[in-house]
Amino acid sequence: MDSMNTIKEKIEELKGKGFSEDFFFENGKLNTENDSFDKNEIQDIKEYRFEGKSNPDDLSILYQIQTKSGVKGTIADGFGPSANQELTEFILGAES
Repeated sequence: MDSMNTIKEKIEELKGKGFSEDFFFENGKLNTENDSFDKNEIQDIKEYRFEGKSNPDDLSILYQIQTKSGVKGTIADGFGPSANQELTEFILGAES
């Protein structure tokens, strides 16, 4: 079981391990301020799920991502009904 209690704590931990890029998803690609990646350019994905302490409906997922070119970072999304369906499909396609 992961010892991190909040998504913010986990992001800070991962930044300390070199996952410093803040990815965002736009136009069917995973992006940073300077780069853009298709799902076939993703090397590794690990996910962490979080549930809000005060509201069980406050679910989120954090993806730890490394590209084949060595760019490492994270992207957060909702979980369940609040998930970004396009991002979910991108992640699932990159994992296969």
